[in-house]
Amino acid sequence: MGLNIACSVKDKPNAPKLKNVGAFTNKVISTRGLHHMPSHSPEASTPAIRARALNMRQLEVFHAIMTTGTISGAALALHVSQPALSRALAHCEARLGYLLFERQGRRLQPTPEAQRLHEEARDLYRGLDRLNTLAQRIGQAGVDTLHLACSATFANTLIPQALQQLMRYSPQLRVDFRTATYDELPEYLLSGQADVGVSLVESNHPGLKSRLIGRQHLVCVLPPQHPLADRALVDPVELCETAWIGYPPDTPLGRLCASALTMDVSSASIQVRSPAIALSCVQTGLGAAIVDASCIPPIPRDDIVVRPLTADVYSDIWAITSARQPCAAAGQQFIDALHAVLRQLSASAPQPPAARNPGTA
Repeated sequence: MGLNIACSVKDKPNAPKLKNVGAFTNKVISTRGLHHMPSHSPEASTPAIRARALNMRQLEVFHAIMTTGTISGAALALHVSQPALSRALAHCEARLGYLLFERQGRRLQPTPEAQRLHEEARDLYRGLDRLNTLAQRIGQAGVDTLHLACSATFANTLIPQALQQLMRYSPQLRVDFRTATYDELPEYLLSGQADVGVSLVESNHPGLKSRLIGRQHLVCVLPPQHPLADRALVDPVELCETAWIGYPPDTPLGRLCASALTMDVSSASIQVRSPAIALSCVQTGLGAAIVDASCIPPIPRDDIVVRPLTADVYSDIWAITSARQPCAAAGQQFIDALHAVLRQLSASAPQPPAARNPGTA
């Protein structure tokens, strides 16, 4: 990744002067276990060299070599010659006073010091990636584009309904809409790739703010030929004795099925990570599934049967935004529209039976 920083790979005037830097590079990176720069005379004692900070260009060189593993790969990534990059690496090691790489064949093996340094450098470059993404987004799409990221659970029904309401009042608004897993959403929001995220799970990241905007009951969807399809209510425990589509225990609905519904999640014929995928499996006749009511198509279908559960269990729906800056007006309007859609869905949904083991996502 280029930083586009106009800075010479040469060291500053007050840096230690090195003669024949290319030869020096070959010497230090082929010497295993050396942690101090060599003296000019074999008889002279080698004083400890005080490490000095690297500039951004030198950090860029270091990061490129760590990423590609070779001088040639790093030179190609940074659009410089290999000798120039070798000199830049020598300058980095001269400033620090210790080796960063050891040569192993055609590749460079990072030293423990380099590994530790790169752990911090990765955080820096992630921040720069987010900055570049935001800069490109503003330049290409403009500030009047609403960027959304949501769980696939809500992509087919809930989000389109909210956007329909929003576009009535903001017909000129442009929307960039993508799906993401619940564990991918934070990165989209933190990197500026999304203004608003919609998830089954509250985010605990200090840079994000979560707002509970609604709850939806869990229901059972079944193929018409399923042995429990003629039941008025479906017992989740009994469902485990048939062919059904489940979720891993580390997913939001997997936790609900195991804790609130006391289901044996290991008995599922197929495990998926999204209710939307589970619904598709049901439509092909692979088995029944427990899903969030918000992912049920609003128009009745003849390839699925929807039944309430014997337990009143619901999942939470969260709107997630940045905690570092106010939510844009378009983002707040979308959240309001989504809240209104959820109220309408809750009002029109049939009332479930008396509660038993209510749960939240």
